[in-house]
Amino acid sequence: MNQIPSHSQMPTFVKNESNTKPLLFQHPTTSEMRRSRLAQFKADAKDFALFIVFAICAWLLITLLLTAFFGG
Repeated sequence: MNQIPSHSQMPTFVKNESNTKPLLFQHPTTSEMRRSRLAQFKADAKDFALFIVFAICAWLLITLLLTAFFGG
């Protein structure tokens, strides 16, 4: 079965136009890039809470290791 596919259904285009136009990408405005104060406060509170948890765990681990090494 040596059949050659027929491409007669292919549309013909007038000219080859690119779809990349300057309107497709626009830089965000400064108001779009700015975070709200509530979102910034929530992010800062979350970071602070994670830092406190990490600091307490590190302090506890160092204390336990020093007590195990030097005796208590």
